[in-house]
Amino acid sequence: MPQTGNIPKGVPHPSRTLGYQIIRWAQRYIVQPDGENAGQPWKFTPEQLRFVLWMYAIDDNGRWLYRTAALRRAKGWGKTPLLAALCIVEFIGPCRFSHFDAQGMPVGKRVPLPLVQIAATSLDQTANTRDMIRGMLAESPAEKEYGLDIGKGLIQFKDGRPGRIEPVTSSSRGLEGARPTFVWPSAETFLLGAGL
Repeated sequence: MPQTGNIPKGVPHPSRTLGYQIIRWAQRYIVQPDGENAGQPWKFTPEQLRFVLWMYAIDDNGRWLYRTAALRRAKGWGKTPLLAALCIVEFIGPCRFSHFDAQGMPVGKRVPLPLVQIAATSLDQTANTRDMIRGMLAESPAEKEYGLDIGKGLIQFKDGRPGRIEPVTSSSRGLEGARPTFVWPSAETFLLGAGL
């Protein structure tokens, strides 16, 4: 595949990205939501894999190389499923740097208080992504292991622990004061990290 955009060539070394652990986690806990492979373990496309590896790239101290990412592709490329999978990863997956192990490989941990927001001009515009997330989690290994309450609007923990995936309107005054850990403000840009 030819190089496009400004993503670096190749893939980051396994010691400089949380992406490999995230990919393995997603393939274990998320399911394909529809089509002939519905219910089977989730699989990223090769280009999506490469994007995830760079999105979660870290430096020698475990700090992000990139705090935002933009993805622009034609309709039908698979942006919505990728975004849905990343929302799930950011909610319950090992998406923050914890430490380097004895072999120098990065170890990820969950976000302690995850607030994943799917933003659009109107709540109706978040429906495709919300439905995709619900399909990826319904009857998945993640639903049981993490004790998820998969509602139509919110996805949260059944035991009442703080944390959720929620749709929001990007123009809402009610967003003031929220401390999101991952935001999808459009079909193209992701914002991640505790310091948003």
